[in-house]
Amino acid sequence: MTNYEIASFTERGEPLQAVHPFIKTFDQIEEGDRPVVGGKALHLATMAGHGIAVPDGVCVSAAAYDQYTQDGFIDPALISELEDIRQSLGGQVAVRSSATCEDGADVSMAGVFDTHYLFEDGQDIDTAMKAIYEQSRTAQVADLLELHGYEPSQVKMGLVVQRLVRADRSGVLYTDVAGNNVLVQYVDGLGADLVDGLKEGSSILVNQEGAITQSKGFTANPLTAEHVAQLNVYAKTIKQLFGGLPQDIEFAVEDGRLQILQARPLTTELNDIELRETPAETLVAVKAQIAALVRAEKDELGSDCVIFSDSNFSELMPRPKEMDIGIFAYIFTGSDGVAGAIQIGRKHMNYPLGDQSIGYMHLIGGKPYFSLAKDAHTFYAGFPASIDQYNESFVAEYLRAVDADPSKGEYPEMGLYVQDPTLVQLQERFGDQAETYYASYLQFRKTLAGHADTFMGEYKDIQLPAEVSYLESMAKMPLQLLGETELQDYIFDVLEHLRTQSCVNFVKAARLGFYYSQRLQNYLRDELAATPDQVEDLFSKLTQGLDGSAITDTNLAIANAPSFEDALAIGRGRVGHYSTGEMLEIRHPRLSEGEESLRTYVEGIYQNKDLYIGEFAKQQQVRKVLEKELRDKLGTDKTVDFDQIVTATQTYMALRETAKYYFVREYGLVRNALLELSGRLGLEPEAIFSVYPRELPQLAADVASFKLAINERQQAFANYAELEMPAVIRESDIANLELVSDKDESAREMVGKLLAQGALIESGVIVNIDNYNDPRAAMEAIEKAKAESLQVVLVASQMNLSHDPMIVAADGIVIENAGLVSHGAQRARELGRGAIGGVRSKHLKTGERVRFDPASRKILRLLEEEL
Repeated sequence: MTNYEIASFTERGEPLQAVHPFIKTFDQIEEGDRPVVGGKALHLATMAGHGIAVPDGVCVSAAAYDQYTQDGFIDPALISELEDIRQSLGGQVAVRSSATCEDGADVSMAGVFDTHYLFEDGQDIDTAMKAIYEQSRTAQVADLLELHGYEPSQVKMGLVVQRLVRADRSGVLYTDVAGNNVLVQYVDGLGADLVDGLKEGSSILVNQEGAITQSKGFTANPLTAEHVAQLNVYAKTIKQLFGGLPQDIEFAVEDGRLQILQARPLTTELNDIELRETPAETLVAVKAQIAALVRAEKDELGSDCVIFSDSNFSELMPRPKEMDIGIFAYIFTGSDGVAGAIQIGRKHMNYPLGDQSIGYMHLIGGKPYFSLAKDAHTFYAGFPASIDQYNESFVAEYLRAVDADPSKGEYPEMGLYVQDPTLVQLQERFGDQAETYYASYLQFRKTLAGHADTFMGEYKDIQLPAEVSYLESMAKMPLQLLGETELQDYIFDVLEHLRTQSCVNFVKAARLGFYYSQRLQNYLRDELAATPDQVEDLFSKLTQGLDGSAITDTNLAIANAPSFEDALAIGRGRVGHYSTGEMLEIRHPRLSEGEESLRTYVEGIYQNKDLYIGEFAKQQQVRKVLEKELRDKLGTDKTVDFDQIVTATQTYMALRETAKYYFVREYGLVRNALLELSGRLGLEPEAIFSVYPRELPQLAADVASFKLAINERQQAFANYAELEMPAVIRESDIANLELVSDKDESAREMVGKLLAQGALIESGVIVNIDNYNDPRAAMEAIEKAKAESLQVVLVASQMNLSHDPMIVAADGIVIENAGLVSHGAQRARELGRGAIGGVRSKHLKTGERVRFDPASRKILRLLEEEL
């Protein structure tokens, strides 16, 4: 052997010594020694002799095997010396087969013989050797040898005893894949599960120049560029060493050092390789992601359990990509330790928030989940006395409640979180300190009431004019003339304006709207002794037909236009920034990007203008009548409180819609700049939406490398639709997550939750928006049903501003992802449409006939004989 530098050295740097005649060190093995030591040992010695790093070890010649098969024992002196060598190798070794027929050009025997890992002192070499010798004499091995033209008597068994590599990462690479490429597959830790087929791990395909051309699982668990290059060089070298034959090579990385564990000829061709993640593999990755998030949060907050919920964010982003949720987190929930509009806005409103509330949004299984504990921290209002006490009391209580009943984690801000406590509630939790905390709460409530009195005026007089001015200024920027760096600066300028200005206004309006919505529901419950169902009904009617929403005002302007052309002109100026999908999923085109989409929206409102105007007026009238009835029932002494709570609820639920209307315009600016940047970087237009916003500089600096991450994320996105992701995920749910099942698809009766009061539909026809790629096609389905005098039940996983024309034309609404204060529910109430939430939209197909009853929250499939 030549250039012998690496193998046969102990961890102390001293050469291994062999005394027993059956033991050979790697440097003692000669070119023709296959009959003596077997194929694996010969290959290891050859590689070591040419400067390739292999783990330290020795070989046991086939003479020991002959002795065992003839006399039934292994020389005790041999075992004793091997045990001494084991200790010199660190005490932990792998005992591996090295048959004379193994790792040959015609047969590899890959996976036939077990490798024995000796971790403990009680595991001895004698037992491991005998196990391999006995395995070589089994009928299974004999049948396999016969298949390849060998008689069992022709085969001799050598062994390799090597230092057990404490692998940080292990894998297999194959040369000559789909031409001259190298395929590398690897896992963390020891690679036994990989080679045994129990795990597929991560994979990359490397071309002759050393560039990665395909990957799967690489970006989540990458090999270093140095190791990829080193593997590529080793692959070429090892192939040359063994006659130019394609090679199957096992490797491990230990403390950053790459080592080759074995090499054998590849006996089958690997062509037409396409590295794609299956839905099952995506599910495994999602489970691992959740488990890692659980560990991180427990370390940060010291929680006993961790819970994630997708309510109500799944209404805003039902199927987000990385840019969708990345921008939302950047703007609203905070990310990478930087506060978002939620933290900024609530601090403006005297919520004494800590850093625990920053960065609680995650993309999990294709859905937007938030940490319940971190979300709860955004509601800390100064009681109890410290954030740590709040975490140990209220937050721990919320986690226990949802762990016992996951449904409480859906819209937790509308029932679970204690935001409007009574003295009794605080006494139950804090005893003697309750009065002090209640006084703190009353002061906080007074402060919040002050914000409710002043913020509407501040918004209209100061914030809104500033927002409009900013929009006009940024819209004039000639994006096509900006360089790549300037485009990035433009994007981050708008994102920062959203984070610190526009969305802060939205957060304030939404917080006041939700806070007073909760107070209103508590008030109705306590003062009227109303049941939960009655509270929902009353709240629904008290928040319908609201004035002051820019969204409603825009639709009324379209409906009141003197002609369709005038309506279209209004639409171009006022709804062009609306999305063809969900507004806050920035990847969806805006109506202004296609005249047809804009026309469809305007037609839907204008053609139903009498219905739209009439229904809105009707809902206002119903609301005002109910307000008077409730005032009369409550009496004069309680009217002031009632009016204050109702007015604040109505004002800020409407202002929330207005603030959204304007900040979504800025989303349009960001989208335009992203598409321009994507084109400059030579990407497909959709590719940039698989990138997080803070990754844009990295993308621009190295587009080729980042394409791997984009491709893998796009694969995962396609697979997410096959995952059954619950609304609430507890730690105990992780193991039970599974792929989508159709077991509930044929259920005759479905029960949801009330979103809006409306008329009973005895026999309606389903039009499922999710079944259509083009909103015009969905609208045509509605019109066709109407032409046949059928009542339409409109179904969707979520609803947004672009669905308003369909809501107007429909008779009933089903929204999978929605709560009482969601946009879809709000629009349904304003237009007098009954609405039910929480029913899986995929279980209702276009054309099905149903009985729709908002009062009972039930949808019943009708049988043929019932039509």
